[in-house]
Amino acid sequence: MNLNLSHQTTTVSTPPKRQRGHTTARPPAIPLDQPGRLRVANIMSVLSISHSSLYRGIRSGRYPSPDGYDRSIPFWNTSTVKAFLDA
Repeated sequence: MNLNLSHQTTTVSTPPKRQRGHTTARPPAIPLDQPGRLRVANIMSVLSISHSSLYRGIRSGRYPSPDGYDRSIPFWNTSTVKAFLDA
């Protein structure tokens, strides 16, 4: 009996690679002309910065501090952000 195994191929499937690092926040668009609250993801999107850059900038005074906290989640009023961007 002649078994020719040289033409057989074995396919090993590998699991998809996990994404490492930070992902870009994609918050819903909120117009700054209307009253409302902006969350961290909104601020990151408006300023085109990362999470760590935002908090580093808040500590150094480069970016405005949150206007308040809702269940320990910071928020900024749209008027505050609009005034910051206009300055």
